[in-house]
Amino acid sequence: MIDRRYDSKTLIVADLSNDATYAEPLFERVGPRLIGVQITRGGDDMNPETRQVKNGAILVYNIGRTYLLDLLLREMQDNKVRILRGAASLRAYEQLMALEIEYRQSGMIYGCPSGQHDDLAISCAMLIWAAQHPHLEYWTRALEGPRPQRNRRPAPSAAGWT
Repeated sequence: MIDRRYDSKTLIVADLSNDATYAEPLFERVGPRLIGVQITRGGDDMNPETRQVKNGAILVYNIGRTYLLDLLLREMQDNKVRILRGAASLRAYEQLMALEIEYRQSGMIYGCPSGQHDDLAISCAMLIWAAQHPHLEYWTRALEGPRPQRNRRPAPSAAGWT
């Protein structure tokens, strides 16, 4: 619905962690505007994997769950990100507030309480990640549509020489 509101000129950042086959129907629907995310314990979000799908390929980035949530927390603490009022926003905020933090030698680990969900909280974090990613300019090229073809000059022929 939101994509149609913006004339299908949006990037779609999809979490493919639980079901990698989800990329197929999404790509058929939105094409090269699809950016895949694989949420892991850790990951280098700068070196995407190119994953083949029917009629094309998508970039899939491995990103650490803690990295995503740390990024969101930092941006909220710096007042760079605020959550607007609304039912979905309230649920996302409640999910963020319910996250359990465990401190280990390797750093903080964010956990979701048993029986609870964190999908909206992760979606907020993915949005912040994508909006700041160095590849954003490259991703948005898919929104420009096909480039007009240049008029090619005819090849020189022997008849043109005197």
